[in-house]
Amino acid sequence: MKRIKKIFWVFTLLLPISVFSSETPTLFPEVEGWKVEVGDQVYTPENLWDLINGAADAYLSYDFKDLHTAEYSNDKDQTVKVYAFRHSSPTNTFGIYTQERNPDYEFLDIGAQGFKSPGALYFIKGSYYIQISTNDKPLYDKLEPLARKIDESLEMDANLPEELNLMPSEGRIEYSEKYIANDFLGYSYLHSAFVADYKQNGEEFQVFIMAPEEKEEVQTMLNQFLDTQEYPKDQRNKEVYRVDAKYIGSILLYPSGKYLFGIKKANKKLEEKYLKMLKAQMD
Repeated sequence: MKRIKKIFWVFTLLLPISVFSSETPTLFPEVEGWKVEVGDQVYTPENLWDLINGAADAYLSYDFKDLHTAEYSNDKDQTVKVYAFRHSSPTNTFGIYTQERNPDYEFLDIGAQGFKSPGALYFIKGSYYIQISTNDKPLYDKLEPLARKIDESLEMDANLPEELNLMPSEGRIEYSEKYIANDFLGYSYLHSAFVADYKQNGEEFQVFIMAPEEKEEVQTMLNQFLDTQEYPKDQRNKEVYRVDAKYIGSILLYPSGKYLFGIKKANKKLEEKYLKMLKAQMD
């Protein structure tokens, strides 16, 4: 990581901060006992590689818009870095966040959701993905108060994507949910997929929901997938499709309204059970 370039001021306790225009939320609020230096470089899709190099592609795949940075320091010369990534939508922000999240992390009720590990804390809120980190071990316990200050300064909805509410809760592995923007199941035409891992009676499987922007895309994606599996065209008037997909395994597909639901690698008994749950969610 390049050292954040330093600029102009030290904040007093009561001095109001105006880092951005009135149309942009204050990302780096004042904190008692700390001074904050805001990076003068704003990163965009054109230069994100300058900061995070090989990781940039993943962020760009979730329609990254810009990144502002700051560094907090105290009178002991201890520092905390804050990166504020902004994506085009809360859904895309959730997507990149889930690529870096692990169900084994310690999760926090902050923003829409957050987690921490030694020396780092991450959370999402609205279209922002906030990353806070330090190399100073004595500061590990100081990251959460700073994160909550930033959370308070972001006056926007703190909700996870509504599509997650359509996924059955029974058997779902907590914090396994992901959003995959592109190339779902390895196919370029499958996109906008919410996925969660499940475990029932020792069986592991996945449930997914593809939610394209246009309702018409549901049937288009379904037909394209069935074409790749050489599914007979004269048998495509069904409510539910079961396919033994190449390189993937068994998949049950259920198009309904603006969604394409799927159950991957489950036995038939579980398919029937979870299909019933999915249908109930749409009633």
